[in-house]
Amino acid sequence: MEPQKPRNKNIINLIYVILSTLLGFVGVMIMAYLLIFIISLSNPDFERFIPITDIPLKIAENATLELKSGAQSNIFITYASIGFNINEEYGIAGVLNFLALIFFLLIAYYIIFLLWKIFRSIRKSLKKQNVFDYKNVWRIRYIAIAIFLLAVMEIMYPVIIEYAWFDKVILLGKSFDLKLNFDSFTKLFWSLVVVIIAEIYRIGLEMKKDQELTI
Repeated sequence: MEPQKPRNKNIINLIYVILSTLLGFVGVMIMAYLLIFIISLSNPDFERFIPITDIPLKIAENATLELKSGAQSNIFITYASIGFNINEEYGIAGVLNFLALIFFLLIAYYIIFLLWKIFRSIRKSLKKQNVFDYKNVWRIRYIAIAIFLLAVMEIMYPVIIEYAWFDKVILLGKSFDLKLNFDSFTKLFWSLVVVIIAEIYRIGLEMKKDQELTI
């Protein structure tokens, strides 16, 4: 078992470095988007940037797929999404769209930060041969809550946009409605999985304490 310790430590260190890099990258992204947001509001002549926060459409259309061989096949399009920039034409919907993106980035930053704290704690604990830290139980729980909030926001956002501002989307002479982002329901499942992991971690911590008291 002794030879495995350096390898395990190297893996933990690698994950810690990756998380540290992601933490800095997402932090820079948040600051950059906030700066663009301020410039967009204060300078009407500022050129708009790439559309943000995709919203799914209710679509079921026939289309043609052209293969590299030159042959064609009929396909059925069941998924499409729209995106839009901050623009005075959209009014508060454009601002809300941007704030939604900032919210998603902040949640992602918070999750990465908690993971970074967990692996930093594990790195320190390896020296003591004790990877169990009760603070990590709550950190894992907070990750589950963050994933849950992210999923709820992604599900509700199209509803808020549609019922508050938008009516229909006109595309190629046809009108389409917005739809719920059902893909986000998988995040609800993952939040439950993370909660279970937190409980397993907590049980392992309590069992270790019981063993120490027994000894």
